[in-house]
Amino acid sequence: MVNQMKNVALVKQLYIVFSVIFMTSCDQPKVTVFSNCVIPSFPAANSIACADGKITSIGEDLTGDIMINLEKGVVYPGFMDAHLHLVWYGKAMEILDLVGTKSAAEITSIVAQVYDGSERWIIGRGWDQNDWEIIQYPNKESLDKVAVDQPVYLHRIDGHAIWVNSNVLSICGIDRNTADPIGGKILRDSSGNPTGVFIDNAMDLIKKFVPDNSKNDKRRQIINAVRKLNQFGLTAIHDAGTDIETVHILKELIAQEQLTIRVNAMLNNNSEDYQEFLTKGPDITDKFLSVRTVKIYFDGAMGSRGAALLEPYADDPKNIGLNLTDERKITEKVNQFNAAGFQVAIHCIGDRANRLALDIFEESGNQNARNRIEHAQIIHSDDLPRYFDLGVIPSMQATHCTSDMYWIDERLGDERLHEAYPWQSLLQTGSIIPGGSDAPVEIPNPLLGIHAAVTRQDTSGWPAEGWQANERMTIDQALASITSWAAYSMFAESYLGKIKPGYIADFTVLSQDLSTIDPAQIPSVNVHFTIVNGKVVYRR
Repeated sequence: MVNQMKNVALVKQLYIVFSVIFMTSCDQPKVTVFSNCVIPSFPAANSIACADGKITSIGEDLTGDIMINLEKGVVYPGFMDAHLHLVWYGKAMEILDLVGTKSAAEITSIVAQVYDGSERWIIGRGWDQNDWEIIQYPNKESLDKVAVDQPVYLHRIDGHAIWVNSNVLSICGIDRNTADPIGGKILRDSSGNPTGVFIDNAMDLIKKFVPDNSKNDKRRQIINAVRKLNQFGLTAIHDAGTDIETVHILKELIAQEQLTIRVNAMLNNNSEDYQEFLTKGPDITDKFLSVRTVKIYFDGAMGSRGAALLEPYADDPKNIGLNLTDERKITEKVNQFNAAGFQVAIHCIGDRANRLALDIFEESGNQNARNRIEHAQIIHSDDLPRYFDLGVIPSMQATHCTSDMYWIDERLGDERLHEAYPWQSLLQTGSIIPGGSDAPVEIPNPLLGIHAAVTRQDTSGWPAEGWQANERMTIDQALASITSWAAYSMFAESYLGKIKPGYIADFTVLSQDLSTIDPAQIPSVNVHFTIVNGKVVYRR
């Protein structure tokens, strides 16, 4: 009997021990090891261990519960795009793609193929008259020939102009008596009649008539866009202009564990979109979604001659560009948003817009807010050091330079070309430059951005020495622009942008080491894996 009691006690003790071991093992997160890889920042290591979405160790021949062979791929911190338009990029996949078209006639041919005579709006984007043999704006008559009784609405590549047909003008009630709105221009013929091209704020006269994107449409477009962005190796993006509905969709996707990219949301300068957050403060509780920035448009774009310049356009001597938002209103907003703990990002392309925005930040901004200027394409030499001095971040897109370099001299004249895309000049003052694509204006492939940054050439190698080669970035600077600098610009430098224990396990795995190859080969490098939060979200 005594022995039986001892046996029962022993069984109970063993049960307790095994239960503790089992419960402890259940509490311990599984360790995933990414093995058989090259890590440029850790040359002696060949594996990275992760748990709970964070890096736990970096070393040689590490082991774990889950082993993922990266097949000798080269591992970088997850690439980030510091300026793109998420919903617009997803929507661009579903409408007419006019990028690369060489004439108005080519575009009308594309429109003719989808014309069905219904009330459905024919929508497209991507035309650029600077790429045409005859460099001039198109007109409504050419669209009327192929779609006279169906609305046609075509965005210019930069999103700062639209081209419509007469049917759209009729729907919107626009005629020769319609006045140009502040910050916008209706192009007109010699008789004063609208030609069908509307620039910057003039687009609002038509946008309100375009059928709305439903919530389901947005959700689908976001999912499709994220899938494609992951294929480019992107693990995080800064969405430059987010409405409140998009924020809600992103939160739903996060709750359903369907969002495979981190989003730094820049709220639209629209009280319906920012008021909820302005009242309660930034929303930064989830590492997949940060809401602490408001974006404001100051001027237009160079391609449509809407960028605000200090001196007139060389090819349009009576035009110095457009102010899309009143300076006093921007000053008030900067003061209001910074005081509430929000970063302000101002769209500024021309040198006048950049100078005025810097003046506003100097007068009313909080340097700890890490305020940003988006694009910063044309900067007067006197204003270059002011970015660093004022703590303002120039967020720039390298492929804008290589897209615009063919014609930017026509807009600025030779004497102002040194102001255009002055990356190295800014870096030498101490500034950092978060890099992006402005997709869908440009392709959101970070390898194309790196190539443009280090060569200032197009993918064919033109011009041979690089356009204004003195402003090129080094490969290390170009990589920092889409990793650690992009992380800093969204207040995430303590957990994103580096391969380091304790940092989030976001990686971009390439087929080659970008520091060891001819820069001309960078666009042909393949993305082998994209890893977000320690999980493979794309595999080639």
